[in-house]
Amino acid sequence: MRLAAALGVILGIGLSLDLARAQVPPRPAGPGEQPPPAQPPPSGQPSAPAAPSEQQLPPQPPPSVQTAPSEQPPPAPSDPAAPIEQAALPPEPPGGLLAIEPQVEASPIAASASFDSSSVRALSTNSLLLPAGGLEIGGEMTLVTSELSLGRDPDGEGLAFTDVGLLSLNGRYSFGPVELAAAMALLVKQPDTTDELVPQNGSLAGRVALGDGQALTLRLAGGPLLGDLGLWEGGELLLQAKRAAHSTLVFQGALGGAFTHLDFAEETEQPFWLGEVVVNAETILRTPVRAFTLWLGVDLRFPVLHNPDNHDPDPTGFLAPTTRLNVYVGTAYSYVEDWDLYLRVAVLDRGDKAEPWTMVPILDGGFDQQQFSLGVMHRWDLAEKKEERRPWMSRR
Repeated sequence: MRLAAALGVILGIGLSLDLARAQVPPRPAGPGEQPPPAQPPPSGQPSAPAAPSEQQLPPQPPPSVQTAPSEQPPPAPSDPAAPIEQAALPPEPPGGLLAIEPQVEASPIAASASFDSSSVRALSTNSLLLPAGGLEIGGEMTLVTSELSLGRDPDGEGLAFTDVGLLSLNGRYSFGPVELAAAMALLVKQPDTTDELVPQNGSLAGRVALGDGQALTLRLAGGPLLGDLGLWEGGELLLQAKRAAHSTLVFQGALGGAFTHLDFAEETEQPFWLGEVVVNAETILRTPVRAFTLWLGVDLRFPVLHNPDNHDPDPTGFLAPTTRLNVYVGTAYSYVEDWDLYLRVAVLDRGDKAEPWTMVPILDGGFDQQQFSLGVMHRWDLAEKKEERRPWMSRR
């Protein structure tokens, strides 16, 4: 009897524990853990209805954090109230004719091409002009290098050392107090991907002596725009002065103005032109006996007037010129009586390749570039007979 009563008590306690465990909810599964399997109901208890499964949702960001636009879901196409997002288009570059990228051209700022109307032989003397009856005829080969290509593509390949070659033919004659000069630049070498005109620039210059070491120079120049965009014309009026500090040291400078007009083949509502103030300074070193000459120069150009500007642009573009600083150095060999050989290197700073409206399509000096020039000049003295001429080395 006692054994049977003990067994009954043990069975009753087990049943009570099972019922209590069934009423306690299971512990929620931690991150990365699997939920425990559902426990079967104890025998004799009806099965409880299954709870609806909760859908797992991604964690929502805190209210203070805004979702990036790229993370927001696009509106449903069927929702008529949802705005339709248009594909982003690249902005059109300002500047029209001066901002487009024609297939054949690359040039910056606005000013006439660089023409040096002074005589290499005159650099070694105290005068700005040749002696009366002096005639000079010569040629010069200029190689142009640049970070820009002739297609004005900032990301394209630039101009290597022998990609572009300009052959300049020039001459000058002195009547005494008046000197006349002319020059023509021919594009004898260009990249295979371009088809520019061979005649690139031409100029006429006149210089009038105002006194000892002073002169007034007027220079007119013009030529085609790159990419067959039209023509350009320009002029300069400079007051020049020259002083010898020693038989081996000379200082030379100029002050004046320059004007450039861009005549585009495409019709424009406003004329395109630019006016600049020009300041030039040179230091000349020479041997006591005329043989070698070395000169170093700086050319500053300050834009003062231009049209059209960015406040009132033409539908085809506008100009936004910047101050230009050009530096050049040259050397000449003049020991032989009637011959001059010279070498000149120039660094031209004009415009910004990232801002097309600061550039104009002119090859010679129209954009940031480096020029390496090698020239030869021959002279004749038509005022005196050969046997009566004084040697150049005796003239200062």
